[in-house]
Amino acid sequence: MARPRFLPSLLLLSLPLLGVTGCSSGDDVEVAPAEVTPEAGDVANQEMSLGTELADPSSETPERAESMTAAAEVLIPMVTYTWDNTIGDPAVPAEMGGPGFTGEGWTTCMEFQAIGSADAIKGGSMKRYLPDWPATLRQHGKDWNSSLNYLVADLCYQSLLGFHPTTQEPTPGIASHWKISEDKSVYTYRINPAARWSDGTEITSQDIIASYDLRMDPETLDPSSAATYDKLARPVALSKYILEVKCDTPNWRNFLYFSGMGIFPASQITIPGGEYLDTFQNAYTANSGPYIVNPEDIKMGTGITLTRRDDWWDKDNPAWVGMYNIDKYEYEVVMDDSLAFEKVKKGEIDYYRVGRAQWWAEDLNEVEAVKRGLLVKCKFYTDAPIGTSGIAINTQRPPLDDLRMRKALQYLYNRELFIDKLYFNEYSPLQSYWQGGSFMNRKNEELIYDPFEAVLLLEDMGYTEINGEGYRVKDGQVLEFTLTYASKFSESSLTIYQEDAKSAGIRLDLLLQTPASRWKSMREKQFDLTSTAWGALVHPNPETSFGGHLADLIDNNNVTSFSNARVDELCKEYDNEYDVQRRREIIREIDGIIYKQQPYVLAWYGPAQRMVFWNKFSMPAWGSTKTADYDTLHYTWWVDPVKEAALKEALADPSLTMDPGPNENHFWPDWNKTH
Repeated sequence: MARPRFLPSLLLLSLPLLGVTGCSSGDDVEVAPAEVTPEAGDVANQEMSLGTELADPSSETPERAESMTAAAEVLIPMVTYTWDNTIGDPAVPAEMGGPGFTGEGWTTCMEFQAIGSADAIKGGSMKRYLPDWPATLRQHGKDWNSSLNYLVADLCYQSLLGFHPTTQEPTPGIASHWKISEDKSVYTYRINPAARWSDGTEITSQDIIASYDLRMDPETLDPSSAATYDKLARPVALSKYILEVKCDTPNWRNFLYFSGMGIFPASQITIPGGEYLDTFQNAYTANSGPYIVNPEDIKMGTGITLTRRDDWWDKDNPAWVGMYNIDKYEYEVVMDDSLAFEKVKKGEIDYYRVGRAQWWAEDLNEVEAVKRGLLVKCKFYTDAPIGTSGIAINTQRPPLDDLRMRKALQYLYNRELFIDKLYFNEYSPLQSYWQGGSFMNRKNEELIYDPFEAVLLLEDMGYTEINGEGYRVKDGQVLEFTLTYASKFSESSLTIYQEDAKSAGIRLDLLLQTPASRWKSMREKQFDLTSTAWGALVHPNPETSFGGHLADLIDNNNVTSFSNARVDELCKEYDNEYDVQRRREIIREIDGIIYKQQPYVLAWYGPAQRMVFWNKFSMPAWGSTKTADYDTLHYTWWVDPVKEAALKEALADPSLTMDPGPNENHFWPDWNKTH
């Protein structure tokens, strides 16, 4: 039931939980000023692509062949979304969405691939941690962007429609049916009359209108949200259950944004924006989703609990079989990641993403609970969006405007050495700006370390003279660039890069800046080279990072000043294309063009979610939804009573062990290859 998430000025899409195949129808985000260490890159891996592994060293092993066979043989069952056309306000005519509504002439999706497993059992709890307490618990307005608020949005609040994690097609949410006009300028939705708020009241068109109005209220101090929804006119209620919204410029993202907008009860949010900020600073409105945060479960600054609702209005719908299984998600604030790591080893935390390669490759193997199978260590390979990390190149500054120079800089970047010697072979070289999955251009040739080719390119550019310090000189100027970075963790690889560049005759001056300063200088394009890591979107938005109209402007995500006429043409086509498969084809072509122009010295990515969790959870044969990341892998899991009892017994008896199961889950990349 998740929906699009919004970060400043751009869309960051969360895990879509709803499903679709039998349908009837007739941006980049830098999550933080992150560094190009794998650890930072992992945290930031949330825009430019859907990420499945590209080069998996285990792909030719017998175990992997067995995994691929298993993926080919697993038949994910189909489920049916059910709705009752007899219910609703009898005062509302059938043709206006009331009792007797047939859906004729409307679009909907009533049959689709299951997301959860029919074997799932309800109950139990999962203990997780928060790295910090959020600035607010509000679901909109100033400072609302935080990982906790996204989780609450996913599990507690619904939107008009959801999007299937495999197909990315729309499916029912609060709305059971929808229409897009022939000219793509008007969207119409029919609200399911069964939809209810947690206080038992109906969800109606007025709630959607009020939710739009809240986004547009300048007093909520969220201009990015207002800019997003300003492309749409104020929705109009055609009846209690039907509303329509018009957009100025036909663009499939407008449908995505409005369909995925979190809906709040009009009775609580029809107040001035400033009053809304104060009233819900640390509180929640009534909600419509499968979980709820009870007021007594908010422990300000220390923890919060989400509880599964027994009274969720759509809980018996067979479409959601095997989903929303865990009764309670208990979050504790642990501000030190090392302390959180110790807590998971002690059993004080149930579920943890291992951000440091050394912890994964060395430390965990010495943990007694891991050795005994009580604490499971498993990598999950999914199509979670993978961002772009590396060194951004300011292509406005000569000689960086010359492709030969950009190629030379990539040839001198010894990614294979860094991955092997510094990061325990836990990463893979990026080979795309939309790494892995269905958007990546698979024809991109691997960019390898080749200092000899770099020298040839430099000499071809006229840099044949070398001064007494070993640096190349042309027209009396030393070949020199400043490379800015913001984390000392980057220095191990950057100093090696500096030495390799010097060997080729390029002087790289490394400049450590504060994260805020580096971010500012990058956005203002006051840099030569800068080490950075971007997040990722499930639905890519190439224009924000590579649109030519942004090349000469500051304060945007096209920090390299990339400009290409064909890419601009494709971006326009992409924006107007409602067919998901055609959009994938467009992104692949864009990827191929950008990759050849090399506006970044590309670094590496983590092809898997490195997870440890206590051995009391079971999951579907497919492990998770297709686009799940570490924050959402567990949405399809359940607490297995048999495992939980065995774990309790093993904790009391040091002689007992448990079967941890496979240490890698490749279902989705294998499914991609076999389907």
